Amino acid sequence: MSGLSLKTLSQSEIEYLHKKTMDIFENVGFKVTHDETLNRLKKAGTNVSESDGIVKIPQKLFDELLACAPAVAIETGLNGKQMTVGDNHRYFQSLILDPFINDYEQGKRLPILEDVCRHTIIGESLGRINAMMRMQFPVSDIPEPDSYYKTMEVFLCHHTKHVMIYPTSEQNCRDWFDVYEVIADAAGLNVKTTPLVSVAMAVITPLQLHGMNVEIMKMAMERCYPIIPTICPMAGTTSPFSVAGTALLANVESLIPVLIAQLYKPGHPVFYSIAPSVTDFRTGHDLYYKAEKMLWKTIACQMGKFYNLPISGETGGSLTHLPDMQNGAESFAYMLTSIVNGQNILGGVGSMGNANGMSQEQIIMQCGLIDMAEYLARGVDMSDYKLAVDSITQVGTGGNYMTDTLTMDLLRGDEFFTTEHFDLTGGYSDPSLGIYELAHQKALDLVANYKSTVPDKIQNVIRKFFASKYSDKTLAAY
Repeated sequence: MSGLSLKTLSQSEIEYLHKKTMDIFENVGFKVTHDETLNRLKKAGTNVSESDGIVKIPQKLFDELLACAPAVAIETGLNGKQMTVGDNHRYFQSLILDPFINDYEQGKRLPILEDVCRHTIIGESLGRINAMMRMQFPVSDIPEPDSYYKTMEVFLCHHTKHVMIYPTSEQNCRDWFDVYEVIADAAGLNVKTTPLVSVAMAVITPLQLHGMNVEIMKMAMERCYPIIPTICPMAGTTSPFSVAGTALLANVESLIPVLIAQLYKPGHPVFYSIAPSVTDFRTGHDLYYKAEKMLWKTIACQMGKFYNLPISGETGGSLTHLPDMQNGAESFAYMLTSIVNGQNILGGVGSMGNANGMSQEQIIMQCGLIDMAEYLARGVDMSDYKLAVDSITQVGTGGNYMTDTLTMDLLRGDEFFTTEHFDLTGGYSDPSLGIYELAHQKALDLVANYKSTVPDKIQNVIRKFFASKYSDKTLAAY
């Protein structure tokens, strides 16, 4: 049985892209604004410019450092479920908070604290979701900076899954690390050896690694937390105005954290991850979920496998904030290619509105699209059993297969596509709920039926931790 195939690069093109990547590393280099890292690179044998911090890595050192990078990252949560991220394993991460929410009743609006609670409960309740991410963005009903701490508190008190943090500063990263230290202690876990968290850091495109992001990497390496590179070149402004040129620059930038991490701590897991977008020169806007995304995602998976690294990226999303045909088409195209090509972490379930918005319904609708993508990705079983020559011979001409042995064998299996998230009535049940209405009802049911999965002891230490952080002491729940 062979699965569905969707490739952008041939093997020779993969090798050529790598060759050009090495040309960039050896002849152009990248800028580092972190003295300790520059000293380590110089001692390792790189060409370091003292005047401007430009680093050029020779092929030999590149190969040595890449060989230290593991092909698999281990992640877990308070639920104790281990994620072996790499090889052919696949895991999904959902969103909690974005700059705007597409509300079922009100439409597009700013987020509030209740959204954080609802989205966390939905992510915790859906078996499809393995991890979650809460963006560092304020809710509109609590002033800053208390808003950041309160959303962290509510998020952490309502789920037990793995957390991917995207810190915006060293202090923000330290806040996450500090609260997880008290969580791990209350749970009887070793915070340094239990990968409850994975940590995102940015390479500033084009080709710049700043000190803050090195410090965030170092914090992750103090523990065993996998590192997620955030690589977001914008074609036409911060990367070449071509699909291939942006893919090349993104490939170089995704490998920079891999190499730097091995310089500090050989064997520390770092994902291969790129997330390019396109500059619209008519408006100056950055467009994140255009059709080119499908090509870049395929290239990302092919190159990640070429370098034998675990692969992380988006699941799928849409330029529009509406639950319409464009939303479904764009979301499905990106998730299908990610699943077919072996992306290991598929993040951002629930994303829409040019990666600036989300909704509870979008999380659930995209779970249905994931069901369909996984079904199609597996291909067709062409074994003699499934070819059913015996059945065709036995039924012959003019008969039917309703009580055929093969029908009875497969009737309650997964030979044909099904999902609870689609309208699969074919119009025979009229009226029937559409995908958006089904998702809304599912969200209501999940929230209404939620029973806390976080032990009271752990909730108490979380609340106590944040109580001291608030300027407005009435926000403290402890």
